Amino acid sequence: MRDKIGFVTGAASGIGAEVSRQLAAAGARVAVCDLNEAAGMELARELNGEFIRCDVADYASLEAAVSRCVDSLGVPDFAHLNAGVMTVGAGESFLPIEDVSLAQYRRIMGVNLDGVFNGLKALIPHMRENGGAITATSSIAGLNGLPFDPLYATTKHAVVGLVRSVAAANQGTDIRINAICPGGVDTNIIPDALRAGGDFGMMTPATMAAEVVDLLQQGANGEVRVKLKDQPAFVVDAADLSGPGSANAASGLVADD
Repeated sequence: MRDKIGFVTGAASGIGAEVSRQLAAAGARVAVCDLNEAAGMELARELNGEFIRCDVADYASLEAAVSRCVDSLGVPDFAHLNAGVMTVGAGESFLPIEDVSLAQYRRIMGVNLDGVFNGLKALIPHMRENGGAITATSSIAGLNGLPFDPLYATTKHAVVGLVRSVAAANQGTDIRINAICPGGVDTNIIPDALRAGGDFGMMTPATMAAEVVDLLQQGANGEVRVKLKDQPAFVVDAADLSGPGSANAASGLVADD
């Protein structure tokens, strides 16, 4: 990855921060994109990269972030569309679907789904000529369900469908588009109520980031890869949503961005 350009959303913490670190360690220059200016700028300084303030739910903001990356660093070779939220914050109580406000609904859809659409729309025209890879963060909840947060599961199902469809539409080009479906990852969007229940198979962000970097480097176009704690990663075929470890990929496991 020497002299390659990385572009990561949701990069100031969690999986995104570790992906940024691992890309930089491999020699890439990284655009650290996030709304959290303090943490993002600190990470960019650590990596000798560039912090770009970016609201992924706003297409104009994400398009401007891509343009700034192109102008300052170059056209991305690797992009990780990682920004994500759950319906409620980590310290808040779970909500039945009928108690979710429209503002909460629009926020989670905006970040988790619009953020991937906006990223693909902004990145693909720049990356088409030179090729490269775009990996979106979905979740094991995007293949199963998540009773305590149905909207999170909905957005992650949609990300899988979007990635597979856009990848198929770009088959034969030099752009690879794929998705990672983590089980639980120990980052700051995990609800406190889940943490109180003890260890439910959470991985470190660094473990998850290694899978993302591998996908960026050599994942197939349209690949949907699952990674659970203490198990080898496996690919989920579109026609068969079972797979090694799928019995453990239950709704108690959540992805964390």
